[in-house]
Amino acid sequence: MVNGQTRFLTVLLAMSLACASCSTGTAVSSDSSETSSVETNAVANEADAATAEEPTSASAHPDYADASVSYLGPEGTYTQEACEAFFGGQGTYLPAEDVTASVKAMLDGETDYAVIPQENAIGGPIAEYLDEVVGHEQVSIVGEVELPIDQNLLVKPGTKLDDIRTVYSHKQGIAQGKEWLSEHLPQAEVVEVSSTAEGARMAAESKEGDCAAIGARAAARVYGLEVAAEAIQMNDANKTRFYVLSTEAPVAGPDDRMAFTAAGGVEDLAELLTSVEAAGLEVVAVHDRPEKSELGRYAYLVETSGGGRDAFDAVQKERPEFVFRYLGCFPLVSPGERSDGAAS
Repeated sequence: MVNGQTRFLTVLLAMSLACASCSTGTAVSSDSSETSSVETNAVANEADAATAEEPTSASAHPDYADASVSYLGPEGTYTQEACEAFFGGQGTYLPAEDVTASVKAMLDGETDYAVIPQENAIGGPIAEYLDEVVGHEQVSIVGEVELPIDQNLLVKPGTKLDDIRTVYSHKQGIAQGKEWLSEHLPQAEVVEVSSTAEGARMAAESKEGDCAAIGARAAARVYGLEVAAEAIQMNDANKTRFYVLSTEAPVAGPDDRMAFTAAGGVEDLAELLTSVEAAGLEVVAVHDRPEKSELGRYAYLVETSGGGRDAFDAVQKERPEFVFRYLGCFPLVSPGERSDGAAS
């Protein structure tokens, strides 16, 4: 089985090939695909085109006062802060036990939107969270938040580093603070929990004074903890990207970002990226998730800078060997100041 690092290198190589092809003006054509694949794609594309008329801009919904938003809880997560950044503090935010539960609440009509973390600069893409986008046909993307992140070591007041035997955090917090933990707390057991805020809650409720959490200042304020060590992440460029999801029809755009999925063989990825470049789109990210049919076939989630439904349609027309799903165009919100607020 191809591991994550190998697939990442494969994507980088494919992107390089695609860019080289565009710069030399050389047309890159794929091998003829099987008839069944083309027919399947044609059916899917016809169904996609038959979708109800799409709004042309995310600004069609500027007032979120009545919106309900589910997010990865409990209170005090970076995901909550991403909610506040995108919705401008409007609406009602409902914490969920995990990302799957937050998306399910939206799918079941309990909330209007779900906000999920999807990639960190240090920890990388979060596969199971991306599966929530790829795996639900009715999900569209209506926004993105790029949030600078500081991770801190949180403890009960008076706790010293030498006292700490257990550290709780989300797996992203653990990955981002791994080097610091190895240097300063080699004796501590690191326990993965559902969110950094949940880790802060557990540390606060521990009866012994030997527990800590990796999280943020907002979580410390919520759970009565203090910061024992600041900014323990590996580098100061640490950021997390969040998607704002909806069950509304995907926005036609254009806007800051555009995203779609393309399911097909890894051998055709270079040609797909060539078509994306030829449509005038700049690739922001490519994530691969197994198609769960056979080895070497993936559902690629492709995000681009700019573009709209017209550019997507051009790519789709050029690459009949893939089965496409348009996820929408959406604004990008990038708060300028590094967050000392909540945690993922």
